[in-house]
Amino acid sequence: DIRFLFGSRDTKQCGVGACSDLCDAMLTGKSRLQRGLNFVSHLKREFHGFEPLWGIFNFGHDHIRAFSSHYFITWALPYANKKYRVTDRVVVDKGAPVGDYVDRFYAAWECMDKCDRTSGCHSFMYIPIAGQCFLKDRCVDS
Repeated sequence: DIRFLFGSRDTKQCGVGACSDLCDAMLTGKSRLQRGLNFVSHLKREFHGFEPLWGIFNFGHDHIRAFSSHYFITWALPYANKKYRVTDRVVVDKGAPVGDYVDRFYAAWECMDKCDRTSGCHSFMYIPIAGQCFLKDRCVDS
């Protein structure tokens, strides 16, 4: 299982130092984004029936923002128990707070663990770029 994550703004031309500008490399694309998308298309053509998992996050070549993106969080977190799910937007009625964790950077799985171990916690809001957790008492179902 392999997944590809590309930055929508990773479009700096390879000829100006962003990536290799050798002739054979330039045949694969003029930017990292173009090269990545071309590679995904190549895999689909080369391996009939194979659908690579890929996504585009709204930034450039930035590992912090890539690892904080909705795609990465959804792909990387262990949702085996299906207790939690990721929403695309902030929920309007999140419920009352039962604990805030903002003293250091927390991974999303740590927020799940904090909620599981906190009495009255049924959901949490996670700010991926800051690694902050806000535990809530409401069970969010939509």
